[in-house]
Amino acid sequence: MCQSYIFQLNLRAMLTVKDALQMPVLASSTLVAGQGGLDKEIRWVHVVDMPDTNFEWQRKGVLLLTSGYALYKNPEQQETLIPKLAKKKFAGMVLGVGQYFDDVPAIMKEQADAYNFPLLAAPPDLLYINVSESLLGQIVNDRYQLLQESVRINEQLTQLVLEDANLDDLAATLAHLLQRSITIESPSFRILAEAQVGRVDEARERSVENGRTTPDVAQYLLNAGIYDKLLKRKDSLRIRPIPDLGVTMERFVAPIIVDLEIHGYIWIISGGTPLTDLDKMAIRHCATVAALILFKDKARREARDVLRGDFFERLLRGDNDLIAAHEQLRQINYRIDQPHQVLLIHAPFPPGANRNSLVKDIEQWAEGKREKPLMVWREGVLLVLLESENAEDGKQVAQELVAKLSHPAQPLLIGVAGPCAPLRQDPDGMRRNYEQAREVVNINLTMGKKEGVVVFEELGLLHWLYHLPSEQWADNQYLKHIQTLVEYDEKRGTSLTQTLEHYLEHGAALVDAAQSLYIHRNTLLNRMERIEQLCGIELREPVHRLNLYAALKSYQLHNSKES
Repeated sequence: MCQSYIFQLNLRAMLTVKDALQMPVLASSTLVAGQGGLDKEIRWVHVVDMPDTNFEWQRKGVLLLTSGYALYKNPEQQETLIPKLAKKKFAGMVLGVGQYFDDVPAIMKEQADAYNFPLLAAPPDLLYINVSESLLGQIVNDRYQLLQESVRINEQLTQLVLEDANLDDLAATLAHLLQRSITIESPSFRILAEAQVGRVDEARERSVENGRTTPDVAQYLLNAGIYDKLLKRKDSLRIRPIPDLGVTMERFVAPIIVDLEIHGYIWIISGGTPLTDLDKMAIRHCATVAALILFKDKARREARDVLRGDFFERLLRGDNDLIAAHEQLRQINYRIDQPHQVLLIHAPFPPGANRNSLVKDIEQWAEGKREKPLMVWREGVLLVLLESENAEDGKQVAQELVAKLSHPAQPLLIGVAGPCAPLRQDPDGMRRNYEQAREVVNINLTMGKKEGVVVFEELGLLHWLYHLPSEQWADNQYLKHIQTLVEYDEKRGTSLTQTLEHYLEHGAALVDAAQSLYIHRNTLLNRMERIEQLCGIELREPVHRLNLYAALKSYQLHNSKES
C-alpha cells in the first residue's frame, strides 16, 4: 500500500448519555436508574410536557427533557412511558424533581433499570433551553466533524483508483483508516482481499483460513434474507452477532454494484468496539471505489469474452475456417494441435450476483495447478475447455473444482464429456463433446441432482431413454403403470410414485427404502401392496422392477423435456 494513501482519523465517538453527564450543563443532574444504557447515543433533544403526547417520532436517539407535568396529570403513564420510549430507541430521559414530584417515581426507576434506559433527575432551577443548546451544539459539532472525516476518507479511497490500485490496496487502506478488519468477497463468497487490524472473531478467522465465508455462516445469511436485502436496498446493513456460528462481533456489509449487478461484498468487523456512523459512511465510499476498480476489470473481461464467445460459436458449428484463424487462436490461447475435453458447469447464483465471479474463482484455482482452461458462458452454463488426452483428467479437475468451489450458496454440478481429438483431425469433435456434457447435466438436474460431478460415459441406460423417440415409449405398458401412479397421487395426495422410486433405487431393500423415506417398514409394505394392486404386477419379479425403473426414469426425463 502506498504511503501517500495513509492518514490517521481523529474522530471522537458520537455524543452518548455518559458524555452528556460530564458536561457542565448537566452537572446538577443525577443518574437515578438505567446505568446499563449510558453508552446510548444522543442524536437529538426534545422538551415535552404536554399530556397525551404520542411520541411517534421517526428519529432515534432522542433525549427527552420533561418537568413531569404530563406524568403528574396522567399517573398511569408512569408505568408505561419508559417501556414505550425504550421500544422507540430513545436515548434517555431527564425528569425534573421538586416541582410536580419530590422524587422520581419508584416504578419509573424499576422500568429504567429493566430496559437499561438512562433516567436522570434534574433540579427545578435547571433551564432546559440551556441543556438543549449545549447538547445540540455538541451534536452539530460532532456531525460536522463526521462529515469532514467522511470526505477525507472518500478522497483517499478515490485516489486509489487514480493510482490504479487493486482490491488489496483498498482493503489495507480502509483497515488502516478505521482501525478495523476489512474483508472483500466475491458473489460466491470467496475472499478477494482482506486486511486485519486488532482482534477478530472465530468466524472471521475461519473464513480467512478457508479463503471464503464458511458454509454455515453463508447459509445462515442466505436463509435470513441478508443478500436479498442488500440487492433490494443497494446499501449497507448492520449484522448483529451470531454466537452459535462464531460471529461474536457485529459487522457492516455493503454490496459492490456494477451495472446493477452485485460483483461482491465488503465487510467491516467491529473488532470489539461499537461500529459508528463513520464506519457506515466509509463502507459506502469503499463499495463505490471497489465498483470502479472492478468496472475496469469488467471491461477487460468483456472484450476477452467477445473473442472467446465468437470462437466457441464457430467451434461448435464445426467451422473449418478456424484452422486458418491463427491470430484469433493465439489471442485466446487455444492450441489447435492438442486434444481437448469439455466440462459444463451449472451454478445458481445469489440474487443479483455477477456470474463472472465463478470464472475468476476457477482462474485463481487454475493458476495454482498450472492449468489454462478456456471459459465462456453459453445457454446459462459455464463451458470450460481443457487440454486433455485422458477422460479421467477432466473428471479429476471437475472433482477438485467441486471440492474447492462448491458452496451451499452456489452448489456446482459439473458435467464431463470424453476427450476429443485435435481440431485438425476432427473439426466436429468439440460439438459432440459439448452436446454430451450438456446432456449429462440436463439429465442429472432432471433427476434432482444439484451438486457433484457427472460423467457422460456413466449415463448408461439414461442416455438411451433420453433420446428415445416419443412414439417408441408412448404405448409402453410399464410407462402406463407410472402414469397411473402419478394420477393416483395427484387425486389423493399420496406419494406412491416417490415410494416406488425409493424402493427401486435401493434395490428392493425394504429397510433401506423405508429409512430413506422416513417411514416405518410396515407403512412401506402397505404402500407396495397398493402399488401392486393399481398396476396389476408383482414387485418380487426382477423383470417388473427393471421395467418399472426404466419407465419411471423415462417418464421423468420426457416430462421435463416437455415442460
